[in-house]
Amino acid sequence: MIKAISIAFILALTLTACQLPPKNQLGKLPVALNQPVLPYAVGSQTVFVHDSSRPYDSVGGVDVGIRSLITEIWYPVEHRAINSGDYQQATYGDYVFGDRDIHRLMMTQTTFFHLTPDTVVAGTSQADIELAIDELFSRKRNSFINAPLSASQASYPVLVMTHGDAGSRYNMESASEYLAAHGYIVIAPEHTGNSPFSLTAKDPEIDDALAAVKPFLNADGSYGSVEKYGQTYTPLISGSATAKALVQLDDALLQRVGDLRAVLKELDRMNSIGMFADRLNLSSIGLFGRSFGGTTTLAALTLESRFTAGAAVVPLVLPDVRALLPTEFRKPKGTESVILNASGIVSIEQINKPTMLLSGAEDSLIIGVGAALAESFSSELPLPTNPLPVLRKSYEDSQAPVIWGLLEDSNHGSFGVSGPYWWPELKPKSKTRFFAPHDSFDLVSSNVAHDIQRKKLLQFFDVMIKGKAEQQGVLLQNQFLEQGLQYEFRNFK
Repeated sequence: MIKAISIAFILALTLTACQLPPKNQLGKLPVALNQPVLPYAVGSQTVFVHDSSRPYDSVGGVDVGIRSLITEIWYPVEHRAINSGDYQQATYGDYVFGDRDIHRLMMTQTTFFHLTPDTVVAGTSQADIELAIDELFSRKRNSFINAPLSASQASYPVLVMTHGDAGSRYNMESASEYLAAHGYIVIAPEHTGNSPFSLTAKDPEIDDALAAVKPFLNADGSYGSVEKYGQTYTPLISGSATAKALVQLDDALLQRVGDLRAVLKELDRMNSIGMFADRLNLSSIGLFGRSFGGTTTLAALTLESRFTAGAAVVPLVLPDVRALLPTEFRKPKGTESVILNASGIVSIEQINKPTMLLSGAEDSLIIGVGAALAESFSSELPLPTNPLPVLRKSYEDSQAPVIWGLLEDSNHGSFGVSGPYWWPELKPKSKTRFFAPHDSFDLVSSNVAHDIQRKKLLQFFDVMIKGKAEQQGVLLQNQFLEQGLQYEFRNFK
């Protein structure tokens, strides 16, 4: 019988607390002294991607309607177009369609725990919290709504971003904007049911294809519950690694991979009509994500052939659990599965395409879950010298080009978009070490963490998606050794 796993397993999949550096300067934003101008300004759009082949949220128990995904697109824009045009600069309020009440729920009731009294530094009052949340609603982003796509080249490479559990399409906004500013089109779906307070009522199809979904929405038009951090389900249904819980985890990953496939179909449509027609290079498509999105990235790289390279940031990778499950819970040959297929590989463990792995050396959530899983499944325990043994084995066993990055003094939130990025003065910096809980340390600066993430992702995709072979030497260099980045690679010629 499988031993119980700590509630930390759920938290590691649902806590996607993030922190980011001050924003890059794009378009009309003031440029810091000696800061280079990026190749492009950035445009952004919010669209709804539909998949009529699947119900609205099968994992959440809503088997009617069609699958609807709120999706953000970032894309390159000429600086002169921004300077000569009257384009509205996007704000964080735009992510919730201008709804201040939903914005406040996102800041206080999700697993991000952006700003709540028990997650801020001493001396922060409730009034301070309210002011900070209100200011963020109107804070400018580094993109311009519906600005024209640059015509500087025939077509642009495409990257898909997948957010973490209880995350949103802004989960890796910093990297997405930066990549768009360097000539990529980035598209990020929200995984409905696994993204908090999704405003499905804003979907233009709500009165037609989605009419049957209306009874499942809240009075404010959102989908999700406060009891589940704004979602309708978490990847595990309990704090134990029961067979039923693992089936739901597999179903959640498959639903996410299905969402990414719906985005691929949307990209095909975009490339045939509208402002992006004949402007998308879909011959080689990249994928990246963090936390549960990192896990999703590893699964989709194996299951979906159209993704040709990917980057997984702070992913959770489980050991192979199939031998410990009753046979009836394994999915038969010919039925798609991530972790429960009757035979063959576990898709999140085998790296068979060019992949970048980027993790935090003090990621107590992922390391803690790894320790609990190792105890339950009698697998290798995390150690100070090898804090992520399952992921490390995947790296070492890979026959494809793979990069391993481990940032000292960084945790699960260091590479994401959340409270510590938006309000570094309000969030605690001091943490305790996982393997030495009596020792404290200061988290790495979010400026450093995001500078590493943005630049290394750009180098990786420039080589693997744009095909800039001459840039491989730059990719394989560790420009951030002094900042505490451990950096290795395998299978590069």
